[in-house]
Amino acid sequence: MRNRKRSGFTLIELLVVIAIIAMLAAILVPAVNSALDSAAMVQTVSNGSNIYKSAFAGQMEDVVFGGSASWPAKDGDFKFSTSTDYFKYLVTNEVMSVSFDFFSAKGLNSYKTTDESKFKADGNAWKLVLGLDECAEGFPFLFTRNADISASTLNSDTDGNIELSGNQAPFQKKGMVAVLKGGAAFSLKGAKQLKYNNLNPAGKQDDAEIDIAEP
Repeated sequence: MRNRKRSGFTLIELLVVIAIIAMLAAILVPAVNSALDSAAMVQTVSNGSNIYKSAFAGQMEDVVFGGSASWPAKDGDFKFSTSTDYFKYLVTNEVMSVSFDFFSAKGLNSYKTTDESKFKADGNAWKLVLGLDECAEGFPFLFTRNADISASTLNSDTDGNIELSGNQAPFQKKGMVAVLKGGAAFSLKGAKQLKYNNLNPAGKQDDAEIDIAEP
């Protein structure tokens, strides 16, 4: 009488397969998450650059044809209490033809609407620097909200480290995105890059009085 061939896995074999899968997951998941974070930063860099270009184009149009300025001021009629209010202005005045999810980023709410009453700060990835009229190109215009930066520190001679919030989207402590006056946009990641002289290549602006509008 022929012996039946054994089919299937033994418990030991099954446990070995599960252990191998777990090891592969432990190796691959961080790499995948890192790639996703990098892709999200690239998208945020692109969006930030387009925000600046649209605001600049709107400012030039206002200078030529008259009307309300598109450049955020520190004082006066065109001062915004939050960057969310500024982005509402850009959309409702057709400086930008986008829905409000354009101003979001990874980990934040996404408001796919052009109704300003529905756009909230929890869907806004940016802090806005006010009062750039007297600042040279290369001074920050926007930076992501996970960066803990004050106006006085930004406009100083400090070359210290930029502190990022570990519980603040987008990107937590993984990095930040900045947009400069002039349109340059980039991400900063890691201790070597997260320095104030990398964020602010224009350096201290002696005649400028800036402020920072929170989201």
